[in-house]
Amino acid sequence: MMRINFWFAILLLLLSSHFASASVSLLQPKSLAYQKNIIAEAEHSGLSRVELDKSQTFDVVKDGKLQGTLIQGKGWVREVQPVCFIGWSKDGENINQFIQTIGQGDWETVGCHKVDSVGFISKKDDENEKIAVIYTIEAPDHYGTDYYVMGLKAGDGVYYDNSTTEKFQNSSLKTIAELRKAYQK
Repeated sequence: MMRINFWFAILLLLLSSHFASASVSLLQPKSLAYQKNIIAEAEHSGLSRVELDKSQTFDVVKDGKLQGTLIQGKGWVREVQPVCFIGWSKDGENINQFIQTIGQGDWETVGCHKVDSVGFISKKDDENEKIAVIYTIEAPDHYGTDYYVMGLKAGDGVYYDNSTTEKFQNSSLKTIAELRKAYQK
């Protein structure tokens, strides 16, 4: 009897530790209803040959409640410049935000080859959770790595975190775990 209570106590401890640390998570979307709308938004923004990266698209769930769907994709400007983008859908269908990332703006001198990974890098006491995206970029003579960091505002979607993104520029970090460790220092 005592042995069963011991194992039951260990099991309860493990389960409660898991739930306490898992208040925000990225899960594969339950629905693909967003697809038609995000492609239309990308095309409206001047991109052609739009491709969605379903393996790096996630539902963001906080304390068991869906915050929105973070959508990753890529398209082409004038058939020559590959541009990656991020979409945000609060309801998993309509597009509330559309952000072009690698391949335009501050990154217009490089092309977006692909999204390598997406993940949380937040500290426990961050007011808004931080989500990082790691990209493989195409420069004229080589491939490299670049980053895009967003903050998550409950109910409002995502925003570009310029200062955190700039901290990682010209670094050799290759994984979300490495970014998280560097960010949490």
